[in-house]
Amino acid sequence: MSSNPVYSFSKVKRAQCKASILIEGLSGRGKSGLALILAKALAKDWEKVFALDTENNSLKLFDGIACSAGGTFKDFQVADFSPDIGYSPSHYLAFREAAISAGAEVLIQDSITHCWSYKGGVLDILAEKKKTNTRYQKDSYAAWGDEDVVREKNLLYQLFRDSRCHIISTVRVKEKMEYDKDDNGKTILVSLGEQQIMQNDVKYEPDLVIQMIQPGSAKNPPIGKISKSRYAILEVGQTYEFTPQLCDQIAEYLNQGTSPEVLLEQQRQEYIEGVTTYLDSHPNARALWVQIKKDAGFGETALKDMPLQNIKELFVKLTID
Repeated sequence: MSSNPVYSFSKVKRAQCKASILIEGLSGRGKSGLALILAKALAKDWEKVFALDTENNSLKLFDGIACSAGGTFKDFQVADFSPDIGYSPSHYLAFREAAISAGAEVLIQDSITHCWSYKGGVLDILAEKKKTNTRYQKDSYAAWGDEDVVREKNLLYQLFRDSRCHIISTVRVKEKMEYDKDDNGKTILVSLGEQQIMQNDVKYEPDLVIQMIQPGSAKNPPIGKISKSRYAILEVGQTYEFTPQLCDQIAEYLNQGTSPEVLLEQQRQEYIEGVTTYLDSHPNARALWVQIKKDAGFGETALKDMPLQNIKELFVKLTID
């Protein structure tokens, strides 16, 4: 029988915290521009801003353009990803290591949608496995358990945060539609709002999620609505103009310190809520949850007492679809 781990405790202290920001929106809403404005506020120096560009060299179009934060977009570092390279999560993480080694203080990932649904992304790897493996042709669900698929899918959760640099990501959205009946019983197509083109449960990872409302210009700051926030200075549901003053306030807030322990505990609570909500809406999955907890050595441990990393790993297994 294995012994229980020994835990040590210390008082929470405020410390400098690296940004973990996700900007979502339809094409043309100004995601890239806001990412650059926030990056400049965090780094102070354009040359410390490094960007991964999967959007057909679109970031290069900003060079020399007047910025609402003052001056022009200039001198930031760009690496272009293309279908020839492949958009696997492991390639994103390799880019991060290269950028940090080259002096990056802020990393922009524009966009992360590609590592989910484009060539070399998780769904593309999954489709290739189903096409080439006769076992998966008979049981397509089993392909989600393939070693390569599992490895790359698990890497998605590492894209949003790093203790060595600020990370700002963008993600595309699409309008989610559903068939319904009107008052006369006629079938109609109803909009359910915008949905990220990304693995659903990665929404628990970033500390701040901004929904783009309006792109910025030389004179006018971009406008965004806060759909998730662990930063006390930004309120969920509120719409903000991302002026130079507000961006500097965000940078100062992180520089002064918001306890990483507090942020991670907030994330743990969100995952706990996610597991609970999923099991409530999928009662047939309860037996699977009991089994995967047992297999991981947490058979007798209540969900509320489990460590964050273990909850994340089990949640991935629970929600594979």
